[in-house]
Amino acid sequence: MNREKDIANYAAIFFAAVSLFFLLFPSVRLAQTARILLSYSLYPSLHYGADYEHFVRNVPGNIIAILRTDQENRVLRDRIKELEISAGAAESLREENRRLSAEMKLSGEVPFRGIWARVVNKNTQDWYGSVFINKGERDGIELNSTVIGFEDGRFGLAGRVYEVYPYFSKVLLITNGVSAVICSGPGGGFEGLAEGRGTWMMKVNYVPEGSDISEGMQLFTSPGGVLFPQGLPLGRVQKVHPKESFMNFISADVAPAVDLGSLREVYVVKRPLPSDIGER
Repeated sequence: MNREKDIANYAAIFFAAVSLFFLLFPSVRLAQTARILLSYSLYPSLHYGADYEHFVRNVPGNIIAILRTDQENRVLRDRIKELEISAGAAESLREENRRLSAEMKLSGEVPFRGIWARVVNKNTQDWYGSVFINKGERDGIELNSTVIGFEDGRFGLAGRVYEVYPYFSKVLLITNGVSAVICSGPGGGFEGLAEGRGTWMMKVNYVPEGSDISEGMQLFTSPGGVLFPQGLPLGRVQKVHPKESFMNFISADVAPAVDLGSLREVYVVKRPLPSDIGER
């Protein structure tokens, strides 16, 4: 019992002496080294207390900085999206300007006076049947006027004005199932009747047997037709069908000269028509 008390007293005296040494000589290098080693050995967490204290003291500021940075990143991302949209819109406008310039230049090759109009509406259930344009009676559009379309540096017959309203008109496309156009080959060597089928392709019937019609041949509106001016590109022959034994004429599939499913602008020809042409 006495021995244990003696050990405890000696330990108390030792730690008291060490503490007194650290208090009396706080700046001595030996004292600083010994204090660091002792504190790290007994309580390692206290060795990094000063660093942790600085971090904990600045936690609110760190959180605010993180939130502010996140907000700035969101703003920058939104700005980047706006710039991407603006760049896309600018490129789209440049492309439209190039296309319109090409169409305006090409329209100089059309030997008719007319009015430019924009396609403003299409019926998804009648895509190759009809379209609406943004010009009407107040702009001088007349019933049955010829409508010309443009695509990739070429032009061709698109249809005719079918209905006229004060501010817009309806155009019946040549691919409509009720549309028919008298056409001929180069030089007018033969004539046929191009009929719409409600799809992107037309069919030419009543081509006389023995005519030189062939695949790849360009067809034009015929001088035998009254509704459309002669010489307008109508389409190109895709396939010539063999003559049926009970028929005395040839038929062929014809693709329109321009893609009527992607019309954006059209040229409405202004020319007098015979007064006896019906309204339909």
